[in-house]
Amino acid sequence: MKNEAEIRIVPLTTEHLSAVMKIERAVFRDAWTTTAFLELLGFSDKCWAVFAGEELAGYLVTQWVLDEVHILNLAVAPSTQRRGVATQLMNFLLSLSRRRGMRDLFLEVRVSNLAAISLYEGLGFHELAVRPRYYPDGENARLMHLHLPDRAAGEPSRTNGHKTGELQG
Repeated sequence: MKNEAEIRIVPLTTEHLSAVMKIERAVFRDAWTTTAFLELLGFSDKCWAVFAGEELAGYLVTQWVLDEVHILNLAVAPSTQRRGVATQLMNFLLSLSRRRGMRDLFLEVRVSNLAAISLYEGLGFHELAVRPRYYPDGENARLMHLHLPDRAAGEPSRTNGHKTGELQG
C-alpha cells in the first residue's frame, strides 16, 4: 500500500485505555465500556495496541479457546484509517496464530461495514452465517471464518497472497 503506516504492535495494557476509549467511541455506535476492556485485560494476554509513531492507531482484542481465535474487537483511529493499519494488524494475528498452532479464526462484522468485510475476505475469511439483529441497534452481523492450513498436512494457504509479518506477540 502506497500510504501504508509504519507501525509498532505491543501488548494492550490498562495504560492504553484512555486512548483506546477515544478510538472506541469514535468508530463504534455501540462502543464497549471501559469496564468491558478492563475485564478482558484481566484474563486475556491476547490483546494488542498498534502505534503509528507515538500515536495509538488502533487495537485488537481476541479470545483464544483451544485451537480457535475469536476476534472480539478491532478498531483503527479515524486519523490512521486507509493506511494499512488494520491489514498489518490482521497479518500480525494470522502469523502469530499459525506459529502457535491455531486452526480457525472467527469474527462478527456489521453487514454494512463493507470496508472491513473486504479486508477480511481479502485475507481469506468467508461468511458462515448471518446473525439476525446481532447489534443493539438491530443490525445483522456476518459471522466470518478463516481456517488456517496445517502446513505439515500440505493444506494450501488461504491468505490470497498477503504477506504475514514475523512480529512478536
